[in-house]
Amino acid sequence: MERSILTVEPVPQGWVVSLKGKALEFRATKIEAIGVASDQAARRHEVNGDPTGVSVRVGTSGETVLIARHGWTGQRSRGSFR
Repeated sequence: MERSILTVEPVPQGWVVSLKGKALEFRATKIEAIGVASDQAARRHEVNGDPTGVSVRVGTSGETVLIARHGWTGQRSRGSFR
C-alpha cells in the first residue's frame, strides 16, 4: 500500500496544507495548518485504510520533517498531533 504525505509549508498568506502538490487548505498559523493536516491524515487512514503522514517544512532549505503518521509502522516521527 502506498503511503501518502500531507505537507505543511509557508506561503505569503500563511500556511498551506497540500497533498501531491495540490493545495487543500490555507491557514493563518503553522499550528492550525498542522492540526488540519493531522485530522485529514487520520480521516484518510480511517476511511480508505491508506497510511498517511504529515510533514512540515522547516527553515529556508526546503527540508521537511515528518511529525505525524497514521496507519504505518517502521517510520519514526516526532509525534502525533491528534
